[in-house]
Amino acid sequence: MTSAKKHSTPKFTSPFGNLKPADFNRLSQFIYTEFGIHLPEKKLYLVQNRLTKRLRELNMESYTEYADYVLQGNKEEVLKMIEVISTNKTDFFREQRHFDFLSEVIPEKWKGENLKLWSAGCSSGQEVYSLAMLLENFRERNIIGDYQVCGTDVSARVLEQAQLAVYPYKYAEDIPEPYRKKYLLKSKDQTHSKIRIAPNIRKKTCFTWMNLATGMYNFPEDFHMIFCRNTLIYFDLTVQQKVVNGLLEHLLPGGYLFVGHSEALINMNIKGLKLISPSVYQKIEYHE
Repeated sequence: MTSAKKHSTPKFTSPFGNLKPADFNRLSQFIYTEFGIHLPEKKLYLVQNRLTKRLRELNMESYTEYADYVLQGNKEEVLKMIEVISTNKTDFFREQRHFDFLSEVIPEKWKGENLKLWSAGCSSGQEVYSLAMLLENFRERNIIGDYQVCGTDVSARVLEQAQLAVYPYKYAEDIPEPYRKKYLLKSKDQTHSKIRIAPNIRKKTCFTWMNLATGMYNFPEDFHMIFCRNTLIYFDLTVQQKVVNGLLEHLLPGGYLFVGHSEALINMNIKGLKLISPSVYQKIEYHE
């Protein structure tokens, strides 16, 4: 006899009661269908906890009421739900070995060229600005021509933070000291220690809302490098493959795709992609 699946029981009852398994199933299936984000049963408590703020702001009494509201097609609330459900963890110069790789390959492969990079799943912008600082340093030394770094994310809230380019001062600890001196502005208000990315870096960036799970991305030009790091882990294999194929459609031949250190693509049926370094792939010509 098979036993019924058990959902994780929330550790405490919120002011709105508990998120019922049936409502969790409705919401998680909707989120997967629309955004490709896989929420296993063990995430029930996390979802309950993160949705509490939305229920409070909407003056609702239960998670069932909220699920009904979302599934009736309220597009504005759908986006706000995704913002609170999504995990937006990022740092400046995260996974340093990727930047070491860029420091070697760019002068060899693209000397004198104008470069376009895409940060897919850019969160609050630290990855975009890290790449822009590196490229600006190359441009100042006449190693490359001009450049642009585009960032996309499914959260409008973090994109607003990215465009503002203001961060707590402690975040600067991850930025190499020469870059801190050249590319950061420090707040004059000593009671609020913050930094802002310098204007010459900001003007080389752009930020756009995008749902990667669609696998269809509207860009007028292709990119020399695409960073999609620590984003694929939120998708199942089917959606991962759709996303990677979509990314490759906008990667120039010979260009590089960077993924997170735990996001190997070995289980995907991806043609025209060659692993050349841990979590770094190159687009190559493929013939049937």
